[in-house]
Amino acid sequence: MYDQGVRIGLGTDGPMSGNTLSTIDEFNQVAKVHKLVNHDRAAMPPLKVIDMATMGAAKALHMEEKIGSLEVGKLADMIVIDTKAPNMVPIYNPYSALVYSANSGNVRHAIIDGKLVMQDRQILTVDEEQIRQEALAFTDIVRKSVLESGEEIR
Repeated sequence: MYDQGVRIGLGTDGPMSGNTLSTIDEFNQVAKVHKLVNHDRAAMPPLKVIDMATMGAAKALHMEEKIGSLEVGKLADMIVIDTKAPNMVPIYNPYSALVYSANSGNVRHAIIDGKLVMQDRQILTVDEEQIRQEALAFTDIVRKSVLESGEEIR
């Protein structure tokens, strides 16, 4: 479908089958599932996966004039990947490394609309610990509710 011009973008708005909210983790899944289903190791090349996550996502949202690539006049959203991390070394092909080796823990810096929001893995715009504590408190409420309902947790 992608090769026929269908607007396909990668992204996440909920946990995928790996129970993460990481688009980077989706790169690997998308590439491998296409190879498996098509019985073809060349079915989803890494550059195509990266394109689906950048310009493909922008086109799917009909926003390719504003986002999806680093160009003058577009919103500058980008991440910087730690390419020296053990899981990233050695890098022979940067696209393959992003798709098959990178994970969300490799994101070192993040820039949204030209503004640095994460530096050296520290989020600068929110209180991470407060959010973590709120999430843990909510987890306890959900767990208690499920236990009180008698529903079996598996």
